[in-house]
Amino acid sequence: MQDAIPNDAYTIIIGAMKCGTTSLYSYLKGHPEICPASVKEPEFFSENQGHGVEVEHYNDLWSFDSSVHKCALEASTGYTKFPSEQNVPGNISGYGVDPKFIYIIRNPFDRIVSHFNYMQRDESWLLKVDNAHLINTSNYFLQLEHFREYFPIENFLILDFDELKDDSVRLIRRVYDFLDLSHDYFPAEFEVKNVTKTTSRLERGLSGSVIAPLLGYMPKPLKNMGKNLLRRGARTEKDWLKDEEKEFIRSELKESMYHLHQVYGFDVKKWGFDT
Repeated sequence: MQDAIPNDAYTIIIGAMKCGTTSLYSYLKGHPEICPASVKEPEFFSENQGHGVEVEHYNDLWSFDSSVHKCALEASTGYTKFPSEQNVPGNISGYGVDPKFIYIIRNPFDRIVSHFNYMQRDESWLLKVDNAHLINTSNYFLQLEHFREYFPIENFLILDFDELKDDSVRLIRRVYDFLDLSHDYFPAEFEVKNVTKTTSRLERGLSGSVIAPLLGYMPKPLKNMGKNLLRRGARTEKDWLKDEEKEFIRSELKESMYHLHQVYGFDVKKWGFDT
């Protein structure tokens, strides 16, 4: 039987989606003082995330040993998808836990392109990059303020996706300091996880067609050549956004980016926003 988890021992990576949450979680979960959840993204407090897991009690997600562990870690990006998810912070507060929150954010233009490409895998998402859901998920100040109605600012650590890529050790040290963990453990290697792999509509159509079983007999080099040809229309480059799309997104986010800098001290100038 697992030990009781103190209400303030929970640590939640709350997003943002397509900002390196899977990589960050994988780097942290091996620390001996961290107890990772049985599922990285349980979405226990979300109401509209179909990929969540069903458990009766929140602490059922962990095998917590109080003689070893200081933190119970999970990473549900659905928690910062307001207004698609309306009640997450209230649900957390109402449950009676007082977590620490880690929020990793990214250049919103790059994040929107990555999110858009990810959703394109599902034919039911006929999105444009100026879709409100994509923009709201990049409205980091909006998401944080939704949580701040229930939790104080000292409960939050805001991280930069660029630092995760360029100086992972320094970023991990910041997390350890925030969680009061030993600096004795670091991952053996740092590797980007959950990179969005886009496919063209034609490729997705072929994978679901009657000829799909025959593709399994195709020599691998020929199969890879065909995939590369099909993906040429997927348009996944970082500069994929048209100028008018960038300007629309910028106009939608400029006020919140200003407040993100003023309230949380995050440098948004590098993304092209005024402070």
